[in-house]
Amino acid sequence: MEFIELIIIIAVLITFSNILTKMMPTVPIFFAQIFLGILLGLSKYGSEIEFKPEMFLVLIIAPLLFREGKNADTRSIVENLGPVLFLAFAGVLLTMTAVGFTLYAFIPNIPLAACLAFGAALGPTDAVAVGSLAKRLKMPEKVLHILEGEGLLNDASGVTAFQFAVSTLVTGVFSLFDASVSLLFSSIGGALVGIFVIWVKNRVIHFLERTDSQDVISYLLIELLLPFVAYVLSELLGFSGIIAAVIAGVLQSKRQYRVTVFDAELANISANIWSTIGFTLNALVFLFLGIELSEVFRPVWSDRTYSNVELIAMVLLIVLVIFLVRFLYVGLFHFFKERKQTKRTGLHELLLLTFGGVKGTISLATVFILPVSIHGVAFEQRALLLFLTACVIFISLLVGMFALPLLSEGEYEKPVDRAELQILQSIIRYLQMKRARKELSAMHVMAIETVIEQYRQRSFEIMTEAMTETEQAKVQELQGWFLTTEQAGLDDLYQKKKISEKSYRIYNRLLEYYELVGKQRFLSLSSFWLLAGRRILRNIVHPKRYMIRKKRAKRHDFSNVDVDELKSIFVNNTILIRKQLKKQEGNLDPQILSYLDNRRSLILKQLYERDVIEPELVENSHYYKQELVNAYTFERRQIDAFEREEKINPLTANSYRQKVNLLESFALQKQGR
Repeated sequence: MEFIELIIIIAVLITFSNILTKMMPTVPIFFAQIFLGILLGLSKYGSEIEFKPEMFLVLIIAPLLFREGKNADTRSIVENLGPVLFLAFAGVLLTMTAVGFTLYAFIPNIPLAACLAFGAALGPTDAVAVGSLAKRLKMPEKVLHILEGEGLLNDASGVTAFQFAVSTLVTGVFSLFDASVSLLFSSIGGALVGIFVIWVKNRVIHFLERTDSQDVISYLLIELLLPFVAYVLSELLGFSGIIAAVIAGVLQSKRQYRVTVFDAELANISANIWSTIGFTLNALVFLFLGIELSEVFRPVWSDRTYSNVELIAMVLLIVLVIFLVRFLYVGLFHFFKERKQTKRTGLHELLLLTFGGVKGTISLATVFILPVSIHGVAFEQRALLLFLTACVIFISLLVGMFALPLLSEGEYEKPVDRAELQILQSIIRYLQMKRARKELSAMHVMAIETVIEQYRQRSFEIMTEAMTETEQAKVQELQGWFLTTEQAGLDDLYQKKKISEKSYRIYNRLLEYYELVGKQRFLSLSSFWLLAGRRILRNIVHPKRYMIRKKRAKRHDFSNVDVDELKSIFVNNTILIRKQLKKQEGNLDPQILSYLDNRRSLILKQLYERDVIEPELVENSHYYKQELVNAYTFERRQIDAFEREEKINPLTANSYRQKVNLLESFALQKQGR
């Protein structure tokens, strides 16, 4: 039962880490997972976890590398093949040697083979961590492609080198010639096994197609088995299972899909499943890093063999050696490669390649393979090596997190899709003209206005997604300030008994609908405080008001409410908010400010022109469904017109249509419930 409880707790932590980083994207996801792992490690469940090295290789490393191979941009890797191969193979060996001998020089009682295994584990870079750090930054595409290719290949070379070092540690026998021949033989054999596994898979798929037995579930199960089959078969034959898993992944990515409904469904489901598996496996490793930090920190830290100052100095020294050696061999490679060229790689790019080599998932998963005992005798230095590895990974991630933003060309800013904005604006104008008809009922008009609001929200999202995170934080803080102003004004009026409890409750309901319909992500500490912290504090300080706000209002309450009370609240708050908008005119896009102001104008207009209608009641009406379908139909026509007029290319038009189909399908399913 305890094992089941542990599985459930880990699943909850992985899910929570994803939710947390979606809400707070400025926090790198691996830091959240490490922190959660530390908390789990301090609990009774964490202390009962036993890491089995062979399980890590089969269940975590093999599928992770298979997925990386499957998602790799092979064309970009081929274009930068020289630096990729050098960093992936020579770079790993140089890092292994430098780190291994550095550790051995300062702690000679650790066997040299174990020190080299430690260095080999720290050889591979973490492409996922780099991607998480770099996705918000402007970095040269060449650098990103090199780091991606290196991250794919050096995982295999690093793990293979680590296995040889561990073999030397266990057997006590090492020959450079034999190791080189074995590495070559193991790599070629592993590659052939990966090719063979994919060939067999293709034959099985072909047989299923010929017998008309094709099924999405069967295909997916076969694909999910590939990394495990490739790894285990290669290891049984004495080859590198890691190389086999990577090659299988690369070849699987080259599968030719036909333009059929079956293949489209298969490709879409496969991508979603592997994305979930990849995220889960990476999250597991970082959770284990946190658990391991909490487990090994106390005994190693309290061990009198090494002082705490020595341990900290050793961690910092190893991190320094890793980045210094990487800078030297990256610089020397480009120097010799470009010595006859007029255009050379600048220092800026070399530094990006250097600090882009942070350590992470594979390094941690690999070092867990260290044997617990050698020839029946406990390997006492294993805890120390795990401690050093975990600390080095953590510090390297911190260094990358601070260095890469300083070296980048600023924050990444996605280009605004002006064509899609124009299409959405044309639909808004179409709906506004339709709304002007006098014969429409109040409910019908409200339904049209609700659809218009949804299209305004889509336009707003396009503009905000194209901003840098700093600009997004400003917008969010502004929205947070709006909410704070609204709630403060409302609470003040209720406390002074200037409005009734019914008005207080219903205004809160309208506020939740209109102001919380947008995305909420905590891009800064101030936005977190404005959007969440103050709300939580307010609910704690005034629990009675919280219960009143959450009390379910009946539908007839919305028709009998004193609209004049709501108008007075809204008008007073609007005056304050527009003053704040005026101050932001030079800091934000005019369209963003116009959108925020227009939303308030729309609500104010609804309050003055007609009785208050509950938003949920409008969205459940047949008018809303009818107008939503009409809007999507008109949107498709506009997309077709833009394509005919060559304002957008066919590929862009198709992506727009897919978005409309997805929205329409979801809306109709929601309406059908």
